Amino acid sequence: MDGVRIREYRDEDYHAVRELYAAGFTEKLDPLCVHVLTQTRVQLTLLAALLVALALSGSVLASLVCGVLLLLAARLGLRLLLDRGVRLGLSEDLQDVGSSYMTPGRVACFWVAEDAGQVVVGTVGVLPCVTQPGAWELKRISVRRDLRGRGVARALCGTAVAFAARGGVRHLVLYTSVLQADAQRLYLRLGFRKLEEFVWPSAPARLIGFVVYKYGRDLRPPPDT
Repeated sequence: MDGVRIREYRDEDYHAVRELYAAGFTEKLDPLCVHVLTQTRVQLTLLAALLVALALSGSVLASLVCGVLLLLAARLGLRLLLDRGVRLGLSEDLQDVGSSYMTPGRVACFWVAEDAGQVVVGTVGVLPCVTQPGAWELKRISVRRDLRGRGVARALCGTAVAFAARGGVRHLVLYTSVLQADAQRLYLRLGFRKLEEFVWPSAPARLIGFVVYKYGRDLRPPPDT
């Protein structure tokens, strides 16, 4: 993590934070495509379409072209799905980061990691959890792709965990997805454990088997409290 420092969010970070979030979300397109193609339901649907195309056209080449077109259409659909997810996130807490996280006297905060050139390369926030009263949630954990594996995400999460503990928080949760295996390993190393897994409750998510994992960690108060 040489050359990278973590500090609290400032208003001038607004656009950089939103751009980093959007970039991290949209880069999941290729992993999402691979995940979808591993689903038995999708494989059977694709096979059936190829067989129908072959029966109607009598041409192997035509059926293969049909298959390619189906894959391209599916990729476009997944891209639109991710774009919708980006818009949703940007319209929630990231619509106004300051008021969402930086209100004085509230156990909530947002941090950025910046490189030597003062460019924002990572983010994390902590807020009261909407879906589990009495718990707090780590949110918007993101690191620029070229800096991953250098301890930036671990340092960001560690900063947020320490802040929550100082604020009297006793239970932290976070959500991640089937696409983020590296992130899941990091959370386990940070003392989180998997609490549950479920398919995201939307028709497109059920169709592609998009699984979300909830992790949690119990916190102890700092020694000087």
